[in-house]
Amino acid sequence: MITPKPIKHTSGQIIKYSASPQREPVILHVDMDAFFASVEQKERPWLAGKPVIVGGDPKKRCGVVSAASYAAREYGIKAGMSLFAARRLCPHAVFLIGIHGDKYEYVSSRLVKIFRQFTPQVEPYSIDEAFLDITGCERLFGPPAELGRKLKEKIKEELGLSCSVGIAPSKLLAKLASSLNKPDGLTVIPKDKIKETLDPLEVSELCGIGHRTAKVLSNLGIHTAGELASYPVEVLKGKFGIVGEWLHFMTNGIDCSPVISCSIPDKSMGHSRTLPEDIDDPRQIASILLGLSSMVARRLRKGGFKGRTVTLRVRYSDFFSLTRSETIPRPTDSEHIIFKVALKLALGLVSGIRKVRLLGVSVSQLKREEESLQTSLLLIEYRDKREEVYSAMDKIRDKFGEESVRWGGATIFA
Repeated sequence: MITPKPIKHTSGQIIKYSASPQREPVILHVDMDAFFASVEQKERPWLAGKPVIVGGDPKKRCGVVSAASYAAREYGIKAGMSLFAARRLCPHAVFLIGIHGDKYEYVSSRLVKIFRQFTPQVEPYSIDEAFLDITGCERLFGPPAELGRKLKEKIKEELGLSCSVGIAPSKLLAKLASSLNKPDGLTVIPKDKIKETLDPLEVSELCGIGHRTAKVLSNLGIHTAGELASYPVEVLKGKFGIVGEWLHFMTNGIDCSPVISCSIPDKSMGHSRTLPEDIDDPRQIASILLGLSSMVARRLRKGGFKGRTVTLRVRYSDFFSLTRSETIPRPTDSEHIIFKVALKLALGLVSGIRKVRLLGVSVSQLKREEESLQTSLLLIEYRDKREEVYSAMDKIRDKFGEESVRWGGATIFA
């Protein structure tokens, strides 16, 4: 084993390996299970347990699978596969057309807030993954495995989603651990079990080793992590450059890259929808805007915010986009107020001459609800009389999904 050299983290920070750190780090990696498909199933409870595929139009050969539920994966369907091939493998699957990015980002932001209830050291790795440095959290939440269980329970309770958790002395090993028992797994790799866990694994199972690298390693007679760990590092460097040294460190369980936490405050909240087909019918457009306004308002209420500026985004069939905004006198979390402003803005952008392919509604100039109450304490007459209805609808949607209850057409212009 060679002595590791200092390396430069992708953030630009110089990381020095230490043979005797002051405290053994404990890193937790969260990987949501079939994230996009699971979010859609949560909104549509009747899809639970069914093969669900999220992507484009399965009738078109150019579309690809963005996400597949575990029931769909049993048929050999995986992300990146063409939708045409997926349909042949599982013709009875439920195909959901269009990716609602804002919806997934919203769920992801709620996940980060849950993570920060356990530790301030949170590094989102992607929309459905994150690293948490839980070193020293035992006094608050118990041993690492117990903290992992509590985190999984919290996510299940608040979002109705399952995740797989890996816990280890490093980010690299924690990410590996979370992949070993999916879905809904919890895997701990203690320091004294690193070699025992790593050595039998095929190199293709390791993070960062793709098909091409695995093929080159196979030509060198390297098939397992144990074989790669004991291979002369100078030969690996000659073959792969600096990556060869990284491969050596990785398969020997050496990784001191820190959890880089970040906190981005909410500046606005919004949702958009790419339509299955281009439309120009004003009633259809109004109905979609009401649904988007309802989602934004629900998100505001969930976060305890109200906002003053409503923004409408329109993308036409030729991909040309326009946005318009209007600022209202008092902050609101009312979907009807947001909708009426969005509809007013839409009247100037949707003429019937050009068809629409995407609509988005967002609210900015956010204030915490208690701040809004202080500034309008004497304006009782401006209280939205639908507040109790909104609250009841929120509870129904929390329990039965986003589409379980919605406003009828007659209420659109009420």
